[in-house]
Amino acid sequence: MMKRRTLLAAPLALAPLAAAAQDWKPDHPMRLVVPFAPGGSQDVIGRLFAKVVGEKLGQPIVVDNRAGAGGLLGGEAVARAAPDGHTLLLATAGQLTIAKALGRRMSYDPIADFSPVSHVLDSPAVLLVGPNMPVTDVKGLIAAARAARDPFNYASTGLGTNTHLLGAEFAQRLGLNLVHVPYRGAQPAFNDLISGAVQFMFVAAPSALSFQGGPLRILAVTTRVRFPPLPDTPTLIEGGLPDFEASIWTGISAPARTPAPIVAALNKAFNDSLAEPDLKSRFDVLGVIPAGSTPEAFSAMLQADLARWSEVARKGNISLD
Repeated sequence: MMKRRTLLAAPLALAPLAAAAQDWKPDHPMRLVVPFAPGGSQDVIGRLFAKVVGEKLGQPIVVDNRAGAGGLLGGEAVARAAPDGHTLLLATAGQLTIAKALGRRMSYDPIADFSPVSHVLDSPAVLLVGPNMPVTDVKGLIAAARAARDPFNYASTGLGTNTHLLGAEFAQRLGLNLVHVPYRGAQPAFNDLISGAVQFMFVAAPSALSFQGGPLRILAVTTRVRFPPLPDTPTLIEGGLPDFEASIWTGISAPARTPAPIVAALNKAFNDSLAEPDLKSRFDVLGVIPAGSTPEAFSAMLQADLARWSEVARKGNISLD
């Protein structure tokens, strides 16, 4: 009887929240803070969302690029904004999990100072090798690294980035002795992969897709199942690393203490936008995968992401402080 009463009461309890989510609308233009410079993939993503979500909510959404300090300036701008639903963060791990995991000093708490809205997109990483590496799969790379007289060098797009930590976790899980070589972005790392100065790297799939058929070879993707733009490329799991999956994710966050009905309305607007055909086609071109989630699921994902990179940082003695 108690279970039946609970089930009957649940829709009634949720009804006011659902109604409030439908009722709330912004009453003046909104601001979407993109913590990167104009022109990059995250800026493009932010502008696509701003147009479609703004139309759904009935107010224009202005993209505010706040590059600097690894995205922390953008995070700070939103953490200090009024919790009224009019200022949002196009969030990535750099602002909300990695900086904290690596002990970076910040002016805000990346978990406590935000209200998660939705996990909206995923971009897998890929494992790349250069033309001088005589391997065709992940197992071959692992065997070559173990047999090498000197430690292999692996590149990343910068100290404390997803690509750095993925390489570190790869080494830790396999017990490999590797040397990390950070670069300022993907292009200089690609150049050294081609020359043979470094042996492999993890990089966001969109950055690597332009090299299909070129001198760089993609050995694996970090998705749980195969990535549609690379149907012939196996996953790391298929390559012999159980449960090794990772995403360079994008989410939407609001300032802490944003009322739940406003968060619910924002969540619905962003999740609904993912089904828009024009937006989906643009995401396909960018090499990103629509996700969509509840605020609670996004919050749980952030906690798991923070725990994962904190452990990798601890084992590898990696710090940004």
